[in-house]
Amino acid sequence: MPDRFRVAIVGSGPAGLSAAARAAALGMAHILIEKTDHLSDTIYKYQKGKYVMATPSVLNLRSDFDFEEGIREDILGTWDRQVEEQKVNVRLNSEVTEITGETGNFTIKLKGGDTIEAEAVVLSIGTQGNPNLLRVPGGDNPLVQYQLDDPEEYYDEHITVIGSGDAGIENALGLAKDPKQNNIVSILNRGESFARAKKGNVDALMEAEQEGRVLVRRETSPAEVKDGQLVLETRDGQETIPCNRIIARMGSKPPRDFVEACGIEFTSEDRDAFPKLSPSFETTKSGIHVIGALAGYPLIKHCMNQGYDVIEFLNGNADLKPADEEILEQRFAGLPGGRSVNEWLETFNRQVVILQELSPLQMRELMLESRVHSYSKGDVIFERNAEGSSMFAIAEGSVAVEINPADSSITVPIEQGSIFGEVGLISGRKR
Repeated sequence: MPDRFRVAIVGSGPAGLSAAARAAALGMAHILIEKTDHLSDTIYKYQKGKYVMATPSVLNLRSDFDFEEGIREDILGTWDRQVEEQKVNVRLNSEVTEITGETGNFTIKLKGGDTIEAEAVVLSIGTQGNPNLLRVPGGDNPLVQYQLDDPEEYYDEHITVIGSGDAGIENALGLAKDPKQNNIVSILNRGESFARAKKGNVDALMEAEQEGRVLVRRETSPAEVKDGQLVLETRDGQETIPCNRIIARMGSKPPRDFVEACGIEFTSEDRDAFPKLSPSFETTKSGIHVIGALAGYPLIKHCMNQGYDVIEFLNGNADLKPADEEILEQRFAGLPGGRSVNEWLETFNRQVVILQELSPLQMRELMLESRVHSYSKGDVIFERNAEGSSMFAIAEGSVAVEINPADSSITVPIEQGSIFGEVGLISGRKR
């Protein structure tokens, strides 16, 4: 007979660990299923010595497991210890191949033929097992790899990092850190700026560029991989550079085929879309919940909070407010109308065109990083040639844009639902 549990949690990353810890604390019959021989595979695969941030700093942690910023090894060690202390029921080396059934009676089939039964399923499988591949001629060359375990292992190599996000920058910096390794490190960026990366990482990369430790190639993309060479497409045409190793850090995508086979719908056909979720993380397949990076939340603290919350919801705690509720209440306090957090989120989601594809959970994350304003008629929002690094979206009302510096009475309107001021997002450009 297969084992039977109140909840089966698939994936032991921060979200899955936190969910399993909450289930253990509540005395809920649970199992945490992990396909590898260790916990939290994504963080396990971070480069050696990586310093992990606990962002967003304004958000409180809600979990039975501890987490604070520190090096990868310390964080993993803490979680391994707490799994034992809190008697979390873990099954390692168990890859899930199929989930069938309905609410109250799911069957989880494992590679090898074993099955597990559960009343509810929580998917916390992340996206890192599905990296975006280098799709150029020669992209399957053995010199291409999609992760960097230990940058100190490589010496005397021409190494090119493809990807301008945090992972790519951190890999480039790690490979160039010790001059004794004698690596020639380049990083490719299709654009001019590093808008997707944290400021601290960008600053460190700019310093490394100035010191000559990393060659930053802007407006450059890979065109072809050859043995010992990489052909680049640059703003001045093609260029071929020596290359012994390529670290491709171009993001990842949800494991869509597996998730859809479980009966779960996505928000759109876009390859980067995420599953449709309710405020309690339930998917369109009743009884199956999705949390963490697969839900569109890659930050560890968000993941851990969701793991705690989803088990509370399954345990009948319908009154639980999200961990960010108090922060958003304070953020919206100055707006007129006395609306609740959910009412404001629904307003922004419904009435701002570029936000209409976001889920309620994604709206909450966006508003944690945004500011809201209420203006009266005649207020100046910004003036021509003002410095800025933000974009405005109009949820209610409209704005008038003066188009003739010599005559302020000549204006054109920008209506509700539109954005403006986006020129300020371009480095060095004035509004």
